[in-house]
Amino acid sequence: MAGLTEVQTLYQTYLEEAERVEQERKPGEGLFGIGNKPSDDPCHERFAAGLETLLKDFEAQEPDSAQACAVLRYIYRAQLVNREPISAYWMLNAVHGLTLSLIGRLNAEDAAALREQYASDIPRREMLPVQKQVFSKLKQSMR
Repeated sequence: MAGLTEVQTLYQTYLEEAERVEQERKPGEGLFGIGNKPSDDPCHERFAAGLETLLKDFEAQEPDSAQACAVLRYIYRAQLVNREPISAYWMLNAVHGLTLSLIGRLNAEDAAALREQYASDIPRREMLPVQKQVFSKLKQSMR
């Protein structure tokens, strides 16, 4: 069964790969639009595609609210503990949008707890548009 362990493994593999890309970057590469930037590496798109597949598989297995909450909590907090490399940091924020349908698996109590944690971790004024969508969807699931 796809679940938290698989998501954690995907994140670990991705972060290691993104770090390797950063370390192998030549000095000045990507500056002034010359050469590739670390954020251009295909590892970022592979990660997003892999997470999307994992989440669809997980949701198809009809996880209960506690299982869904554990996966969502991990995804929503990953960028807080992995601020480097910066190219990965932004992707870790962007993939929050892949979780919108999984939020529907939460019961009202788990949705409320996750929304409270989300608001604590990411102040509303600092939320990216995708994070505002997640916040709103969590609020809807509290009913």
